[in-house]
Amino acid sequence: MSRTVPPVDGAVALTLFRALPNGDTRGYTATTFPKDPWQGCEQMVRMAAALGYIDSAGGDCYAVLDVLDCDGDIVQDYPIRSAAGFRFLKRKLGVVVASTDGDPDPTRRQKGGPA
Repeated sequence: MSRTVPPVDGAVALTLFRALPNGDTRGYTATTFPKDPWQGCEQMVRMAAALGYIDSAGGDCYAVLDVLDCDGDIVQDYPIRSAAGFRFLKRKLGVVVASTDGDPDPTRRQKGGPA
């Protein structure tokens, strides 16, 4: 069993990204960990890896867990291997759709958003 690489120094937040089957993409809001940003990122990565949802290897993936620095730049990513892993991380991180390629108003699809 390979060990998942921990987040890089300077990691302060996590977010998700997914390419849909029709070619559109979805970006999600970022989650921060105010008490200890790096430790929060590391704990979430370790938990997801222990459950088999992410790893450090390349290859096919369902979505991506992005690690962000204090400027909001992606400094590292982990492939999410399954829909179950994506749902788990989305729920644990509490993220929602922030941007959708192909849909100029992502709130249109959110519950309570404009029709």
